[in-house]
Amino acid sequence: MYTIEHLSDESWTPEVTRETEFKAFVDARTKCMATGRIYRVVDDKHNVRYTITLDACKKQLFSNH
Repeated sequence: MYTIEHLSDESWTPEVTRETEFKAFVDARTKCMATGRIYRVVDDKHNVRYTITLDACKKQLFSNH
């Protein structure tokens, strides 16, 4: 299981869990684009797998065109 967390007031707040790493990454990226918040995906051992920022999402989006 992978947990999606967002950064709120200098602490990480869990939002939702997903069964696969891919689903968690896509969901976190979508949430980041929609809210502008910083998100991360952590595994069941609480290792950070991804940290997702709005700037990084924008760079990826616009570099493909």
